[in-house]
Amino acid sequence: MAWYEIINHSLSSIFYSYGKLITRHKRKFLLCPLLLASLLSLGVICLTFENDAIYLFTPPTSRARADLIYMERHFPVDYDDFIPSRALTTQEKTGNLYIMSADGGNVLRGEIISDILQLNAAFQAMEVTIDNNIDRFNFSSICARFNGQCLPEFIISFLSYLNENGDNFLISYPFTVFPNGEPIFLGYSLGGVTVADDGSVVSAQAIALNYILQSGTPEQDTKALQWEEAFTRLVESWNSSSRMAISHLTSQSLSNELLAMTESVMPLMIVTFCILTSFAVTSCIMTDWVQAKPWLGVCGLISAFLAISSTVGLLSACGVAFNQVVASMPFLVIGVGIDDMFIMVASWRHTDRRLAVEERMGLAYSDAAVSITITSVTDALAFCIGAITPLPAVRIFCLYAGVAIIFDYLFQITFFGACMVYTGQREADGKHYLTCKKVLPKDEAPSTSYRIWCAGGVSTTVTAEEGKQSEQIITQFFRKFYGPFIVNPVVKMLVVVLFTGYLCVAVWGCLHIQEGLQLKDIFADDSFARKYYQDQGEYFTEFGAAVSVVLDTNQNYWEKGIQNEIEHITMDFESSRFIHGEKQHTESWVRDYLTFLSETLNTTNVDQELFVQLLRDEFLTRPEFQNYNKDINFNCEKTEIESSRFVLKSTEVVQSTDEMEFMSEMRHKADSASLSLTIFSPTFIFIEQYVIIVPNTIQALLIATGCMFIVALFLMPHPVCAVMVTVCIVTIETGVIGVMSLWNVKLDGISMINIILCIGFSVDFSSHMTYAFITSPGKTGNERAMDALHTLGTPILQGGLSTILGISVLSSSPAYVFRAFFRTMFLVMLFGLFHSLVFLPVFLSFLNTILPRKTRPTPEVGEIQIEPSRQANNAYSPIPKDNVEDTQPLKNKGEHSSVCKEQVYILYNDKRISLDSVAIKETVL
Repeated sequence: MAWYEIINHSLSSIFYSYGKLITRHKRKFLLCPLLLASLLSLGVICLTFENDAIYLFTPPTSRARADLIYMERHFPVDYDDFIPSRALTTQEKTGNLYIMSADGGNVLRGEIISDILQLNAAFQAMEVTIDNNIDRFNFSSICARFNGQCLPEFIISFLSYLNENGDNFLISYPFTVFPNGEPIFLGYSLGGVTVADDGSVVSAQAIALNYILQSGTPEQDTKALQWEEAFTRLVESWNSSSRMAISHLTSQSLSNELLAMTESVMPLMIVTFCILTSFAVTSCIMTDWVQAKPWLGVCGLISAFLAISSTVGLLSACGVAFNQVVASMPFLVIGVGIDDMFIMVASWRHTDRRLAVEERMGLAYSDAAVSITITSVTDALAFCIGAITPLPAVRIFCLYAGVAIIFDYLFQITFFGACMVYTGQREADGKHYLTCKKVLPKDEAPSTSYRIWCAGGVSTTVTAEEGKQSEQIITQFFRKFYGPFIVNPVVKMLVVVLFTGYLCVAVWGCLHIQEGLQLKDIFADDSFARKYYQDQGEYFTEFGAAVSVVLDTNQNYWEKGIQNEIEHITMDFESSRFIHGEKQHTESWVRDYLTFLSETLNTTNVDQELFVQLLRDEFLTRPEFQNYNKDINFNCEKTEIESSRFVLKSTEVVQSTDEMEFMSEMRHKADSASLSLTIFSPTFIFIEQYVIIVPNTIQALLIATGCMFIVALFLMPHPVCAVMVTVCIVTIETGVIGVMSLWNVKLDGISMINIILCIGFSVDFSSHMTYAFITSPGKTGNERAMDALHTLGTPILQGGLSTILGISVLSSSPAYVFRAFFRTMFLVMLFGLFHSLVFLPVFLSFLNTILPRKTRPTPEVGEIQIEPSRQANNAYSPIPKDNVEDTQPLKNKGEHSSVCKEQVYILYNDKRISLDSVAIKETVL
């Protein structure tokens, strides 16, 4: 016997004994899982939520985060002298406004400017209290300042001047100059600007106001958060003018919206439970009121919910925070649990209903438990592999989902198994599923109405063929219609053509997939934060985040060669299409200082001492150059420059592919420069996810596929099964990735989770059908394909449909995250069903000659006993040998019994298995 057969038969034997063990100790197997789940669920009291989107969707060990740590150490932000272009994060404590005209016109009109100034006055006058009204403060007491003024005073001063002198004030863009000679940069403050030929501003569609707050200490953070809340309330209640359209954002908006979306999806669990309960109950109902098992459908759902509550409780107690992405985990686990439930019930239905409950449980477990063990192991393994990814959102989701799959498996083979025993005993006793009262079989029904609404169970005159479980309508459909249809030669060729077209479309889609999760996609469609980012993309696209280029080592700045090299590096960066290359946009202290030296000394050729002295004592003290104090780090004695930087203005990059190219190009220029450089921009932290998402997805897919092949190789009954399962993984993954790109789903952290899920579900669908084909008793490929569809077509279809129904409530979610989850999961289910019910039966039938049947152990024929048929509670049970009378042992192999309708017992491996004598007549022993 081959090694793979030994493993498979060992598992079958173990689960055969285990199924019988559950029957003998059904109460313990019912109550102990309930007690365990109850204890684990108590951990929910420790539940915490993680709402930091930057943490969740960016790699914590990325280069951008390391550069941020360096920048915070050498160029820290000073909120008493704050320069927006030197900010190190896009998540400053702040209240941000984009103000547009309600009619879509020019916002620089007098009436709009007046409304803006009125709104600003309201913010300035707004008082916030904390500590039970003991501490009262307003914006001016906690604002970040520049040149002694709160931001955004400079733009407010500009609007005030424009409101008073609009007819006599010519605005240029992006730089303009007040009559007193003071320059002002309007690139970040005016959006949708139309400029005349002479460079003057004709109109602007939006104005940006940023109320930046001090932060860093616990007291400052508390006050800033309280002010932001008051800011949000004031903006939402502002109705003094209908002439303005306002979008707003604070540093808390991201976390608050994530929490709100997480909470909003919870009520959908109730809807899902109702939908799946109806589906599970309906799927388990039959016209035979004894064999119908609707309560098993409910128990399958309960088993899944036990797994979910146990997982959340356990991981919460271990300190693993819940988040928005994990909120979709329950929908997945419920689908998996229902799928396993259908497989278990299908295996029970394929046992001979004349056998004792204990025997039926052993046979059902020897078949179904092996199948769901394979799928549960592969699913859990897929999530374990997903948990090694650097994105915390993916890692945490995979941890939750992997643990939930394990719990679901454990509860399925314990709690649900005990429920099967109780239901099986009710069926053996011939009791109605609803009333639990004993009823007559259909052929003994006293009336038509009784036969329709009450009758069921095994008749006293049952034959061997009638001893089989009656089939559901959909099972009959697979046996009578779909099976013969799919193995028709013409249909087979059409399936091959269809599959080829499917692969072509999938590959084409894979080549056109977009990457990256944009910030606006994290928010719900109706979120004010999403509107803010949409307005940003519509009106403020010319100037993006500042880019700091840091000379991170000590340089001889006074030497001509170093000065030329720095200028060469600066010009190299300015040549990028992502950088505003005009010198007026680059803030370089080296350039301005050399100009200063030329104007002051008529030379730039000075020694180190004079170079540093003039820089420190004269250049940096002048008002127009004071900003550069933030860009130069002296040693303690201020005699040497340890590090310095120059700042570039980037263009606004909208597409994720351009953002990746932007960061990659900046880093390439920095890495290839002749001087040691550190390049940093606040947006790099979020862009970093785009860089790792493709290689990490490919890595996860390759590792997972390889692991799935190895697991299938050991657990499936033949190596070719492992190959077919692996092929299905690849083709389903290709289809999902390709088609999701055509369905406006990007390759990001969310879809990466679903792609990992796809691996597990691909194994589920393909392994069930392949296993059924290999173990089929049919002789030809067509017969084995039809038998496999008859055996598992119904539970596979039910499992796929139940998962689709479970996630269907997410299809109309206002959040992209949940819609993306639904779309990718829907594709996984759709393509999984296509492979399992269409592709696999056809292709396996082609491979029939190289796919041997599962080798079954040959019974060591001991004593075969035949007893007259008797009925006990509508079920036939073997009786102890000592109580058997008139037994007729068969003496030789090959001898046929001539006894009909007799109960036969085979002693096999110390087990007495009851069979029908008719079956023995057809079997050579």
